[in-house]
Amino acid sequence: MPECDAVREAMPALLLESLESDLRERSHLHIEGCEECALQWENWRLTWTAMDSLHDVPVPTRLRVRFLDHVASLTPAGTVVPMARPRPVVRRWLAQAAAMVILVGGSFYAGHRTIPAPVSGPKNYVTPATVNNVSTTPFSIAESQVVSASQISPDIEGRPQIRNVRFLEPDGTSEKVAIAFDMTSHVTVTGRPDEKGLVRVLSYVLQNQDHSSLSKSNAMAFVKETYSGETSPNPDLVRALANVLKNDTHEGARIKAVEALRSIPPGSASAARSALVEALKNDPNPAVRIKAIDALANLAKSGESFDSATVDLLRQKAGQNDENLYVRVKAAEALGQINL
Repeated sequence: MPECDAVREAMPALLLESLESDLRERSHLHIEGCEECALQWENWRLTWTAMDSLHDVPVPTRLRVRFLDHVASLTPAGTVVPMARPRPVVRRWLAQAAAMVILVGGSFYAGHRTIPAPVSGPKNYVTPATVNNVSTTPFSIAESQVVSASQISPDIEGRPQIRNVRFLEPDGTSEKVAIAFDMTSHVTVTGRPDEKGLVRVLSYVLQNQDHSSLSKSNAMAFVKETYSGETSPNPDLVRALANVLKNDTHEGARIKAVEALRSIPPGSASAARSALVEALKNDPNPAVRIKAIDALANLAKSGESFDSATVDLLRQKAGQNDENLYVRVKAAEALGQINL
């Protein structure tokens, strides 16, 4: 709507309280009655507050000289342009406002290039994929990346949160400057269950200690449901589950890993069995050891043959006086299902 566009264009001046009183009042009245403009205004205010707490970063000397030279080249010879030196506070506010236009305004308008809203549907929509915004180059998942400015798309899609912005001076070997920042984004990886890229992402999620236990639990439930068919999963995925079972400090995650390993088809049973035996032997939690025995018994039912070391371990657990009673009972039951 034209009125919304006018109010949004006036928001930087509204922050600086430089609008005329009647226009300022009309803008606030519009914001109070418009849900989308109210959300945009809140984003402006929050970003303004956050940027106000940042330290001033001096403009790199080389960049300042190039800018002044460029301005001088645009000014006719002999022309004197008087400029009052802005006060430090005003200069900072103007810099904040300029940055706000880039960070908030640009992301807002880019994020609202969406498909028309249906008559009865949610208010938030995702920009549909087109040939122009689908990359054919390999997508890199990395903690830190350096990207050339020539590779940046002219469109900012959605509303990514850009934080911790830092401006880096040239290193002396070139005239290139750099803008470093942290950014939150949402990535969806699609593919067949046996594709290596999908397996690598799953393996990383399973083994990354920084992820919440809920993320790992969801990942292991996905593995159990997706790879419990006839097709054997990638060995890397079995190794990832084995590492969770061996190294994760949360017993709930280790139990989920056992359940996922139990669903592994016979083609990968050897690697799964080794991980289960290791858990039965060394895991400090009796619930995990009970689950490991159940999984081993399930392998026995499917016709998997056990070596003598595995059988001896089950016998040891069944008769071990200082072992948990339920572990001993489960070990005895498992021995009855093994073809000795």
